[in-house]
Amino acid sequence: MGTVQWLYSSGQNWLSLDTQAQSQIEKLWSNDQANWVISDSFSGPVYVDTTQMILLYEGYSYTIARCRV
Repeated sequence: MGTVQWLYSSGQNWLSLDTQAQSQIEKLWSNDQANWVISDSFSGPVYVDTTQMILLYEGYSYTIARCRV
């Protein structure tokens, strides 16, 4: 087993979320939940839904992915 990394789609690129957000999203994933998450990757809180695998920020929806590295 490797480490888990959370990514979000931005255009044609997959970008890694910051460490704080990674930890919070992994907890949501473990419990199959959705909630607000503090992220330094964005300039404010983001809404993450691990069932739909999306991140919402200022009216925009980003696809998220969980991968092992």
